[in-house]
Amino acid sequence: MQIQFSYKQVAQKDKDFLEKYFEKKEDRIKTLLSEQDFTTALLEIRSEKFAKKEAFKVEIFLRLPSQTFMSSEDDHTIIESFDLALDKLIIQLRKHHDKLKN
Repeated sequence: MQIQFSYKQVAQKDKDFLEKYFEKKEDRIKTLLSEQDFTTALLEIRSEKFAKKEAFKVEIFLRLPSQTFMSSEDDHTIIESFDLALDKLIIQLRKHHDKLKN
């Protein structure tokens, strides 16, 4: 799986923290994908810090050969935003995984 991070107005310490934090969470996605989908998948994580308020927006795009999944969330910390967006993505992947099984 290829992983791309993009940031807008995010401090370097938050960038580094998010990239290390994602490594711990990567298995949640891997378990829901077939081996072929996992090797060809493109995961894009976009993070933005709002200029006028203390909040972050995280968008996650998962592009598979057959389908694209997207989730987005705003919250006060980058980790809360990421966790909530990842949870939404996992729900979508579980539904997709269940459809393929049936």
